[in-house]
Amino acid sequence: MTDVADTAPALKLPSPWVGFGTAGYGGCSSGYQLTYDSVFKALENNFRRFDTAEAEGWYCQEAVGTALRDYTAKRVIDEADKGIDISVDEAMLEEALENADDNASFDPMSAMGGMAGGMGGMGGAMGGMGGGMGGGGGQMDEKQQRKLEREQERARKKAECEKDPSKCDEATARTMNKAPPRHEKISCASLRLRISSKIAPYDVTSSDNIRKHAEKTRKQLLGFCDMFSIRSAIAKGDGSMPEPFPLDVYYLHAPECWEGWHPKCETGEEMTMSLREAWEAMELVKKDKNAVKIGLSNVSEEELQDIIDFVKERWAKSMETGEPTNAIMPHVIQNHADPLEPNIDMRLLCQENGIDFVSYSTLGTQQEFNEEGENPVLTDAVVKKMAEKYERSEAEVVLSWALQSGMSVIPRSQDEEHIKQLSNLITDPSFVSWEDLDEIDTISIE
Repeated sequence: MTDVADTAPALKLPSPWVGFGTAGYGGCSSGYQLTYDSVFKALENNFRRFDTAEAEGWYCQEAVGTALRDYTAKRVIDEADKGIDISVDEAMLEEALENADDNASFDPMSAMGGMAGGMGGMGGAMGGMGGGMGGGGGQMDEKQQRKLEREQERARKKAECEKDPSKCDEATARTMNKAPPRHEKISCASLRLRISSKIAPYDVTSSDNIRKHAEKTRKQLLGFCDMFSIRSAIAKGDGSMPEPFPLDVYYLHAPECWEGWHPKCETGEEMTMSLREAWEAMELVKKDKNAVKIGLSNVSEEELQDIIDFVKERWAKSMETGEPTNAIMPHVIQNHADPLEPNIDMRLLCQENGIDFVSYSTLGTQQEFNEEGENPVLTDAVVKKMAEKYERSEAEVVLSWALQSGMSVIPRSQDEEHIKQLSNLITDPSFVSWEDLDEIDTISIE
């Protein structure tokens, strides 16, 4: 159980941030490659926060997780190529890579050719890494053979180290507690990866199912990160236990399975739990350490207020009885907002309760396009005027407006130049003046 003092929110406006969304690329059957490529490009352009979901056909979490894994591996290799001391050895890296799903349709590491060969001391053991990361069942024997060879090589090095400590390489000495732990250079933590996902309402059928989905999603997206934690704990040699690398936020994707919301919402009755019951299960997801924060998506003000009241009621009861409680206020709400429909009342409710607001479809993709197929937000006269004034794109202007209005944003793109453009907001989010922000506010139709 959790003490009330640990669950009460800090009533302040959270600092908004820029993330990268993965909706709309399609499910894994049609959108795996597009999702993978877009996420990898975003990582190369300094995006570290990513938003995805479990909803089949709309998202491909598998591709997101594989791109995160491969980018992290590439960074490790890059550090080694530069001669920089890194925190993982060749066995750890290969194990982390092989730990991911073997059914990946594409792996950029295989396209890196002889990159592994230039890794100094790591090169020999990783020579065959590139070709062994994809494929299916036929590669299992090869993988097992490589694992056996790694174990034999480690045993040989250990025996040599015990016989003559002067011949110990650092990785072997560290595992034998004969060398101090090295400072971790590259890991999921040092890269500051912040990954969020959502459980679809048709899977909200029991507390156990919600918790199992959260654990499965964490492993699919960030399971490779656990290797860094395990090896780091071993290197410390103090008996500390590694903890799994958690999701940043785990959301309820919708408060109910509205008929037609998703192909699996056929009757509207697939979600068998009330929103309050589902929220109690979400609180346990945080207790399980599968997510740092928990949140709600696509909820109304009335539904959010009911959950706020539900949490406060349990806080009050806990203070009255002295019994601890798991009650946790939602950390984050993810709802639609754009300059035409800024969702002001919901954002005020969030602000009053210390809840972060993440806007999706901020660039107007939820709006009805005109007869020419034009986006009414990006083609608005005020937005276009600001884009010309600041010599920035209309998309950058709208996202800057959102960020300076206290909203976090999760734009997406598959175009590399557009991704680079969006990444400018990571370091320069506040280029629109307050006076011009007020003018953008005037185009609201609410």
